[in-house]
Amino acid sequence: MLVVLFPSVMGSYTYCSIDGMKDLWCKNQSSCYTDYHSKYGFEFINQCLACEAVPEWEIPLPNVTYLSIDVEITNVKGTESVLVTDQEFNSTTYFRFVHSHGYLQKLPRNTCEFNIVFIDVSYNSFEEIGNISCLQTLDTLKMNKNRITFVSNKTFSEMPKLRYVDLSSNKISKLDFNILNYPRTNILHFYINANNLRQLDVGNVLVLNNTICRVSYKDNNFPIKISNTKNFNPKESNTFLCGNIDFSNVRLNIHPYMILGTSPRELVRYARCGKLENRGAKYDCDCSAAEFFNLEFSEFNRIFGNVLTSSTCQDPKPLRGINIKDLFYNTSLHHLMICDVQDGCPKVGNCKCVCTSQPITDSLIIDCSNQSCKDLPDVVPDTRHKLVLFMEGNQIQSVSSKYYFKDVKSLDLARNPVQSFDESVKNFTNDANIIITDHLLKSLPRQVQLLDPNVFRFGQNGIPCNCDNRWIGEWRKFKKARYPLFCSNFENISIEDYISHSTDCDLKQDTLLFLYSLIPLIIFIVIIWKLRHLRYDVKVLKSQFLPTDKNIQRSWQTDVYISFDEDNDDVRWFVLHILDKFCRRRELSTYIACRDSWPGSTDEQNIVINLQIANTAL
Repeated sequence: MLVVLFPSVMGSYTYCSIDGMKDLWCKNQSSCYTDYHSKYGFEFINQCLACEAVPEWEIPLPNVTYLSIDVEITNVKGTESVLVTDQEFNSTTYFRFVHSHGYLQKLPRNTCEFNIVFIDVSYNSFEEIGNISCLQTLDTLKMNKNRITFVSNKTFSEMPKLRYVDLSSNKISKLDFNILNYPRTNILHFYINANNLRQLDVGNVLVLNNTICRVSYKDNNFPIKISNTKNFNPKESNTFLCGNIDFSNVRLNIHPYMILGTSPRELVRYARCGKLENRGAKYDCDCSAAEFFNLEFSEFNRIFGNVLTSSTCQDPKPLRGINIKDLFYNTSLHHLMICDVQDGCPKVGNCKCVCTSQPITDSLIIDCSNQSCKDLPDVVPDTRHKLVLFMEGNQIQSVSSKYYFKDVKSLDLARNPVQSFDESVKNFTNDANIIITDHLLKSLPRQVQLLDPNVFRFGQNGIPCNCDNRWIGEWRKFKKARYPLFCSNFENISIEDYISHSTDCDLKQDTLLFLYSLIPLIIFIVIIWKLRHLRYDVKVLKSQFLPTDKNIQRSWQTDVYISFDEDNDDVRWFVLHILDKFCRRRELSTYIACRDSWPGSTDEQNIVINLQIANTAL
């Protein structure tokens, strides 16, 4: 950082360009360099300097001239005028143009010919700002108390020196997106108080990748609806968001930070400095406000709205008129800070649900009680909170897989004839509570062993205590289940007690193990017997598929050994009259057992002997 000393004029100053575009100066004795700011990091220091820094033309630097300039209005409507001066000037001369309480409608036509750093045309008749991008040295623009209705994001584009803009008390009803952070533009002070805005994009409230001093929309004449048309996301910022925002005496539909879809704890990481002021504001103290109530009060006070002593709740009705600070500390009222959720709330046939967001308990409550529902909802509203499903008093018989099981905090299935869970039960977490006090279960899927048994509240209804369900008792006993699961076939006996005293299952299990162990032995004996009985057929197959060892010199007496079912008349006729003649025409000798076997020899002996002297088996 460049330090330049001027001991004879306003003390000593340090060159401090906050954004690398503006030539600004800060006092060496600035409060921004105190330990209070420095302990929080350079973002705090930069944001403080953005408010205290002054332009170089306010300091009488050597060889720099600062002059006033006059205006000559050439028609009675104030639409034609020129700037005039009778003083000599050069490239290091800065001009100040002030013409307030007049009837100008447009800036003088030769405005771009001067190095103007300060313009004050307050209390005139401007209906638009006009093209001022040529004013590359302009630092301050005051156009309050005019008739301007619209501001384009191109109005201040490519104006790197522009630091201060005041458009208060006009008739502005619309702002383009990203006015404060257009390329090569970084307005440190932006005042648009007492205008006619009805809608405001969050991109004109929070400035991405830049440090500012203050943006003020206070005393607006109408309630303002905050929107996020460009999906502004603080996570995309290369730096932290720092700057003071003033919405005093303005009613907002939602806190500007809440529309970002980012949790307050994440916002604290990105918006590390600056504060939001809402003096005299009336809030909707609903779920959007409740999101901030989990912060420390110092952070809540800074981000949600500084000077809360004069801010009260407008809605909901039970909280109307209550001071925000008092509400923060009165935890008995926090459960009233809720919102009805319409988008995505299940409504299928007669099964109509009511959805309520309650951030204080980190819950989205989906109430489908007594609605003749036959299944859990297929779709639920998008939320970053846990799900609480009230499904009691319906007709649900089976609990099947849903994509949101992992987000369920509580599932109440009381007064439902639940008969089964499928294997997706494993997708619930151990933090869930599943109430099935009126179930008709006969068993549970094995996947339930992946969960803590305390997830389930079975009530007085039990399941059959038998050998097939023994594993359920062992699972509950091993994981120390606190809530009972009774036997439906015994009175006042839990399944854990059943497995501790029942020996029938052990005897049955030992018997089954013995029987199961005999199965491999029986299979082995059958295979050996079959191989013995079909050993000659195996020899035929072996001689057919195994390659002949070329190193063995052997004299074949028969070319083809033909094996077939001799008891089948059709097959025998085909072999003797067609296949045999076919081979002989090709000068191949054949062996057919029923025709060529040796008298006095058994079938087995004939097969063995003739296979050994045959070249090929067929």
